[in-house]
Amino acid sequence: MTPPSSLNKNIPAQDAGKNNEMHLFEHLAELRRRLLASALILTIGAIVAYFFSTELFKVLTAPYHATFDNSTLIGTGPAEAFVLKIQIAVIAGLIGTSPLLFHQLWRFIEPGLLESEKRYLIPFVAGTSGLFLGGIWFCYFVVFPFAFTFFYDQYQSIGVTPAVRIGEHLSFITRSLLAFGLIFEMPVLAFILGRLGLINDTTLIRHSRYAIVGIFIIAAVLTPPDALTQILLAVPLLLLYCLSIVILKYTARRTPDGGA
Repeated sequence: MTPPSSLNKNIPAQDAGKNNEMHLFEHLAELRRRLLASALILTIGAIVAYFFSTELFKVLTAPYHATFDNSTLIGTGPAEAFVLKIQIAVIAGLIGTSPLLFHQLWRFIEPGLLESEKRYLIPFVAGTSGLFLGGIWFCYFVVFPFAFTFFYDQYQSIGVTPAVRIGEHLSFITRSLLAFGLIFEMPVLAFILGRLGLINDTTLIRHSRYAIVGIFIIAAVLTPPDALTQILLAVPLLLLYCLSIVILKYTARRTPDGGA
């Protein structure tokens, strides 16, 4: 039997180029299918969430009213309330359907996995969804109370009664929730890079000093400029970094010399 290497040598360069081109088009077609499926899932989730937009609006404004009890949220345009309800529905649809969206992400990367790696479907979807929702929960229940207290104290310090635009408030709330949800995906990103052989646990340990500095910089950018709130974000990020090291220790693909 002719060895595979000999067969590859007999393939004309032009045909090999066509095979690579077909392989690329197959990936693009799969990406298109997954994006369309994700868009459909998100649309259905947003439509369902729209019917609960009034209740969701109360949830998203609760952190503000819990601290800014002597002020009000104002609208500045005739269509602003309707637009905001749509935005709330889209964000709620994204959060509510996140497990299905992460499943679509898995379906896209699945063809490139080994058969032994495809068993990670349930852990991947459960892990990504849990971390994403956990980051949102942490932001809403831990970070927001401290953040809004800090913001309110700044108004008090200059003797101004705030009248905040509802659009600006909801923009801040939703951007913060999604940012924390994505940041909490650090262990999943580490797992993917580890399976690709790009990093391993030794890599993260070796660069831990830089990671700690980077984590505190991220915490300073995403939180109000007070030390307590920054520490509240930095500590869970450090724990997630340590969790990433543990995950890579047992799942990273290694070369014969033990490296990534």
